[in-house]
Amino acid sequence: MSGPSEKTIRRLFALSGNVCAFPDCPSPIVEDAGTITGEVCHIRAQSRGGPRFDETQSEAERHAFDNLILLCRRHHKVVDAEPDVYSVEALQEIKAIQAARLGRPEQPNDAFYAKILLNAMRRVEVNNNSGNVVVDSPGAIVGSTVSLKASRRAVTIHPAAGTIGADQNTSRYIQHLINRYNEFASKEPTRATKFSYGAISKNIEHKFGSQWKLLSMEDFADLCAYLQGRIMKTRLAKLNASKGRRSFSSFEEYTQEKRR
Repeated sequence: MSGPSEKTIRRLFALSGNVCAFPDCPSPIVEDAGTITGEVCHIRAQSRGGPRFDETQSEAERHAFDNLILLCRRHHKVVDAEPDVYSVEALQEIKAIQAARLGRPEQPNDAFYAKILLNAMRRVEVNNNSGNVVVDSPGAIVGSTVSLKASRRAVTIHPAAGTIGADQNTSRYIQHLINRYNEFASKEPTRATKFSYGAISKNIEHKFGSQWKLLSMEDFADLCAYLQGRIMKTRLAKLNASKGRRSFSSFEEYTQEKRR
């Protein structure tokens, strides 16, 4: 089946900074929870009759890096509804501006993002389904084109095998540390602004280059040390330490407690 290669989408995602390319749009391409909110868009349409279609393009050129851009769903509709305003040249320019501003080298996790973005390009329609839908799974019936319509437009991506989020114990422990940090940090008496409970997840993504659930198990120890260090810097944790109290359990202790 024709379409962009994973290598192309990896490069596209890295240069997007995980943000819609439309000027001043802050919408992410993939949310922290793994929900896809952006789309791989063709600058020159991939089908005859589409916006900015160029009949001189080859099939390979239509799905090549130079003809693709990442946009949120809203702005994808905007640029395709007004192809005279959002010309090929205009879209190429905003893509170049975004790459210069937010682009970075490719990272290992970009392969995962590329896969889920490519999967999201497929059209699958399921009506009144009360069970699960499996795509490209061993033993499943696979069609070249699958059409899906769901009551919700967002697609939730579950962490891949070998990631922290795919393991129940490691995932619960990291969430425990995040909750403990938020509990302690939100009670800082000197805080001048409203506390943001999601800031720590953003900090993790910035430091480790990915959402914590999508990080490799090899990063687990470093992530634990980072969160534990952030907890110990809070006023409540320092107070606990001065009284000989602990502010969090170790991974082994936490796991044992959950098994009781």
